[in-house]
Formats: sequence, C-alpha cells, structure tokens
Amino acid sequence: MAIQQVLDGICRYYGGAYDEATRTYRSSPVTGVGVVRRAWPTDDRHEDYYTGMEPGARTGSQVVVWIPRQHETRRAVGGEHSGVKQIVYEVVLNVYLRSRTPYAEDAQDDAYALRDALVEQMRRDRTLGGTVFQAGEHVAESGGDGIDFDYSQPATKAGLTKGYFTMRFAAVEFVEA
Repeated sequence: MAIQQVLDGICRYYGGAYDEATRTYRSSPVTGVGVVRRAWPTDDRHEDYYTGMEPGARTGSQVVVWIPRQHETRRAVGGEHSGVKQIVYEVVLNVYLRSRTPYAEDAQDDAYALRDALVEQMRRDRTLGGTVFQAGEHVAESGGDGIDFDYSQPATKAGLTKGYFTMRFAAVEFVEA
C-alpha cells in the first residue's frame, strides 16, 4: 500500500469522510475534533476547530496527521523466496486546541479529555478501520513502543486559550515479499 493510502486511511479513521473542496476530513467520530488534515493548512481557519460541534462549544481542535518516518524489513517465511515485508510507520497526530472557556484549567481538562477520546478511538479497532495490520502496539525491532504523548504549555490571550499536544504511535503493515 502506498504511504498516501496509509495516511488517508488514518485520517478517515480519526476524521470521517474526506471533503475534496476543503481538503479535510470533517465528520470525526471523536468528540472534540473539528477537522483532521493530511498536512498543515495554508489558511488556519478558526471555525475549523469547531466543525460539527454544538453552537457555543467551548473547546475544539484540529488534528494534522503526519508520518515522519517509516522502516521496512523482510521477514522470511519458508525460505529465501517466500516471506513478507513488515513496514512500520511512525505516526504523529498533531493536535491543536482552541478553547473559549473562561478558565485555562478547564481548557487543560478538555485537552486531557480529548487525549482520552483519541486513545479510546484507537482501542475500538487496532487496524484503524482496516488501514493497517495494527497500530499503537509495541514493535521492538523497528521502533514504536505503544502510544506516547507530549504536551505543550497552553497560552491564553484575549479570552482564547491555545494548546497543543502530540499523540505518537507505530502503525504496522505487512505486504507479500
């Protein structure tokens, strides 16, 4: 499978159907996600963070899925001319948050709730909707050790709290070699 197909599949799993006009995935099954993207936007539109949410939602997000690295190895099965290639994609969900809540503490709680919702979505189907063999599992030989998170310090200005975190995991695919 081409890396573009893996990227599209992960975006669909977390973001829903693809919208050709906006180049985004706009019907996320994850509460708190406005849009999912395959690349960073040239025009960061504030309303995208709240797409599909109830009017007045206090916190929304935009997720950019990125595959910065992949590793491929051959696994011999039944001799030198039979086997599979194991491809490990390092996947990073870059989660950008916008919160209109009056208290930064509430915005931080919303960020942690979104983190939990993203993990719960992964636990529903380790294949990410049939995109890969498995994701978020330990893959010792070629990187990937479960699911890792990094959080930034939120910043509040003019009644808007902005935050950022990453969710990093390995996604594994096997192809005939």
